[in-house]
Amino acid sequence: MIGGRYEGMRGSFTAALVLVGGLLLLAAAAVLVTSATSRKVDPSATSRTAPLRTLSDPPPPASGYFSLQPVGGWSSLPSDGQCAAQVHNSTWEPRPENSQQNKTMPAPGAMAASFSSRSRSKGGSYNPLWDSWLLQRVDGQFTGTTDQIFQWAACKWGLPDNLLRATAVEESTWFQYLHFPNGNCYWDYGCGDAFASPTAASTAYCNGIATQGLLSSETHDYQKDPVTGAGGYPYRPASGLCPKTFSILGVMSWDDPAWQTPYPAYPGNQNGTFPFTRDSTAAAADYYGAYIRGCYEGWEPWLKSTGTGNYAAGDLWGCVGSWYSGDWHSSAANTYAARVQNDLNTTIWLTRAFDDSRGQYQCDAKYGCPD
Repeated sequence: MIGGRYEGMRGSFTAALVLVGGLLLLAAAAVLVTSATSRKVDPSATSRTAPLRTLSDPPPPASGYFSLQPVGGWSSLPSDGQCAAQVHNSTWEPRPENSQQNKTMPAPGAMAASFSSRSRSKGGSYNPLWDSWLLQRVDGQFTGTTDQIFQWAACKWGLPDNLLRATAVEESTWFQYLHFPNGNCYWDYGCGDAFASPTAASTAYCNGIATQGLLSSETHDYQKDPVTGAGGYPYRPASGLCPKTFSILGVMSWDDPAWQTPYPAYPGNQNGTFPFTRDSTAAAADYYGAYIRGCYEGWEPWLKSTGTGNYAAGDLWGCVGSWYSGDWHSSAANTYAARVQNDLNTTIWLTRAFDDSRGQYQCDAKYGCPD
């Protein structure tokens, strides 16, 4: 499977769910706020003291720019270039920390080559179009602000741009890859999902990603990281322990060899997304959009053996839930989908508190401020 994050979420949520006309709607009893005020602050951490920036251009409208294209719309989706021309120009950037990743693209064809050695459709788990068309289309060939990248990917895959904005709230608070000057990633802000314990498979995976990076400056061995006070890992770094997921949208890079049985494991126990989706915001958004479009088209028959067992095309929120939990309308999947829906309905990214990026994280007394 190739979805997003399959482990625990952060934040608090209280809401009532109602079913109207077959669609899951959210009646919010309390708004989820993912900000520094809801996080534990390490007493040894220091605050960034640089002056606040000005968000001069207006943000996107609350309704967004793009809408969901119907099942079957995959065959007429616009190209990279056509979508780049439809992106709304604006300097609005609530996450200047994403600047490097927003300007980084994979080499043309690099992602397609990585996926080509990791077939999804063998054994009938996925529609053959997943390999032959969908993943071959993922390339990350766009640069811009964080929000412009969301727009581009939404246009490319026929999705509402507000869906990407809302999912990014849950997955990373809109940080593509926040990390300290020494390379430590800031947990849950572009990296996450811990192994329960080291294994031979996890060690092979961690050793492999330690040698990869789109930029040489980003090559990093997470197994050797020191313990930080702010943004620390939920474990003590050691051999075989490193993040499973990366990016603003929580893209899973790890692939358990057991998921491929009876076929051989993927090279390096990686699903082909690393380092692209860590080092390039556009690559992460592109891959997320591809997953949701493929799921929405009904191209993941393996989901019929999970959760409620009634996977079918056309259920957007079921697909959003599966991105997180790896199954179909389980309790965990539905809770996650409800959180994303709440973020979408409340457009939390338009609030002043959310747009204050420096209010979302802490500096570390020893290792400085992440960026």
